[in-house]
Amino acid sequence: MQLCRNLRWKSITRDLDDPDEILAAFARNQVPYSCLETCRSWGPDDELAAPERCGSQRACFVPSALTLRLRKPAPPE
Repeated sequence: MQLCRNLRWKSITRDLDDPDEILAAFARNQVPYSCLETCRSWGPDDELAAPERCGSQRACFVPSALTLRLRKPAPPE
């Protein structure tokens, strides 16, 4: 999964410390998403802002370092 740096949701500040919680928020998909560029639920290209839609296929996409944190394997127990 690639995420755009401009994708936002209500609990992003709380979720940033826990990649599993970010994925859980996306799986629940019960929060409104917005674009930091437009401060609306759509991006500068007038397309919907959502995790599954805000990828590298869009001209407005800016890669997020958060994507790398989501891909990290879980530490051994």
